[in-house]
Amino acid sequence: MKTKIWDFQVKKNIKWYILRLLRRSAMNKETLVNKIADIYLGYWRLNNKLIETSLSELEDNGLIKIDNLSYKITERGLEGLDSKEKALEEYDAKHFSKEGCAKNSLWANVGLSALEFVIGFISGSIGLIADAVHTAVDILASAVTWIGIRIDKETQAAFWGGIILCGIGFFIGLGSLRNVFRGVEISFQLVALITITLNIAVNGYFSFYKFYVGGRTRSISLVADAYHTKTDIWSSVAVFVGLLGATFGFFTLDSIAGAVVSIFIFFGGYELIYESRKLKQGEDPKLEKFSRFIKINVEKLTYNGVWASLWLLNLEKMRKEEHRNCLKRGLGRRFPVMLEEDDYDRVYSILEREGLVETVGDKLKLTQRGEEELKSQAISPSLPSYIHRSRFWFARRISQYAEGL
Repeated sequence: MKTKIWDFQVKKNIKWYILRLLRRSAMNKETLVNKIADIYLGYWRLNNKLIETSLSELEDNGLIKIDNLSYKITERGLEGLDSKEKALEEYDAKHFSKEGCAKNSLWANVGLSALEFVIGFISGSIGLIADAVHTAVDILASAVTWIGIRIDKETQAAFWGGIILCGIGFFIGLGSLRNVFRGVEISFQLVALITITLNIAVNGYFSFYKFYVGGRTRSISLVADAYHTKTDIWSSVAVFVGLLGATFGFFTLDSIAGAVVSIFIFFGGYELIYESRKLKQGEDPKLEKFSRFIKINVEKLTYNGVWASLWLLNLEKMRKEEHRNCLKRGLGRRFPVMLEEDDYDRVYSILEREGLVETVGDKLKLTQRGEEELKSQAISPSLPSYIHRSRFWFARRISQYAEGL
């Protein structure tokens, strides 16, 4: 089924699209409508009433004007666009700084660990208590990351933290194994289940958050911490299964889950000790994880960078420098990792090698093959079929690339 974009998805962005298009050049109504259609590549059935209403509102607010049958952006419109773009930059600086990300992750884990300890002791779930201790691993890891970002000294903290965690993991494992053979009844089972579900959801969010910010800032510590958080989710899933079994009377499953979590705690401590030893030797064990993460995401540039380039050139011919700046403001701002000049050069080499663009005068222009590639690859072939049909995914992607106009 072909993806279709709904009017409400277009409505929230169409005024900004009009302003961005008119900032580039004045144009008559017919040309402007065609440009808007080109933005969505035919996936949105043009709603002339919506376009008319948007133009009228922009004109009434003094953001655009009509001059010689052509629409032009006013000074007030330019100021509105500048304010919008400044707000985007301020938002990114506030929410996507590596220090802020590490600090937010630290306090989130403190809250989760405290909640799990309380509910664990009240309910009698050793699995939940074990996961609370495991969450403490994240607290230490996030604290080390935060401190390391600020003062670049984390070796001693990692070593002693690892020793302590190995000891805690050992004793929790012993306690869990003892309870396996006698079975301990759990109270407030629903509350315990909700608690561990919350833990899984929050850790899932912060894993994504740290991957994104770590990639955007190219922070080795944040990316490594994100992998650690991602691994922790599996121990919480084990506790969830144990608590779910306990609600049906299989209390032994909770103790088994506690034993599984103790293994995660022990290896979490070992990992910290291993990292501290490597740091003393002048090596950075986090670099391998970081390099793997960068490689995986930069490989996506082959599709995303090429398609975004073709999408921009489908709207109008551009000089290469102008086109690169549009890519940086759109694709570059939203790509999972911070792109460097070599990455953009690689995109252009693909465009030229595959015959997707040509230079006419001093401007880049789509070739017929480039137009065909743009339409055929509008939906990434690497994405699952359910995302292929996602109106929300496609509309959001367009809005991100349009920030470059």
